[in-house]
Amino acid sequence: MNYKILLVLTGLLYMILTSEKSEFMKDCKCKKVDLTKGLVLKGSGNRYSVTLPNKDWNPVFIENGLNAAVFEKGAFKFFGIVEMKNSQPRKTLGEQQQDIERNFDVIESGTTMMFNKKSIWNLVKEKVDTISFKVLYVTVENPKNDLIYTLSLGVSSNRYGKKELCELETIIKSFKLN
Repeated sequence: MNYKILLVLTGLLYMILTSEKSEFMKDCKCKKVDLTKGLVLKGSGNRYSVTLPNKDWNPVFIENGLNAAVFEKGAFKFFGIVEMKNSQPRKTLGEQQQDIERNFDVIESGTTMMFNKKSIWNLVKEKVDTISFKVLYVTVENPKNDLIYTLSLGVSSNRYGKKELCELETIIKSFKLN
């Protein structure tokens, strides 16, 4: 009997030690997706790059960014980048956040540092047709020019939730400006 308790405690300790806290979402810990052998993609004009877990994500370059998605077990996960010029006159982070809260069903929000600049993030609920999603949006300013990027990481909420978004945060963190 003591052997079984020791085995269970060892397993719990392993799970706790290998879990990382979400950089964006509150009360969310997970084991992050390893991108060391991932698929590196270079975006528009070679201005940025990002790493996806593998080619199964089916990346597609669009005029102003990138879309990628993977379908698993009747649900899907997706990542996207939209590159655009910064608005003129520039909006403060507070004004940007107010716009987002007017247009989206925000569950959680906050700030993070990306490229030595404060960036806003929002976890939102969305619905397209009959499919519900949880989407993490991070807005990133390029400190070298007048471009802004919206990174979106989403999961269909019929099967997935915050834990799966937490696991995939490494995709957002792999975003690099060239």
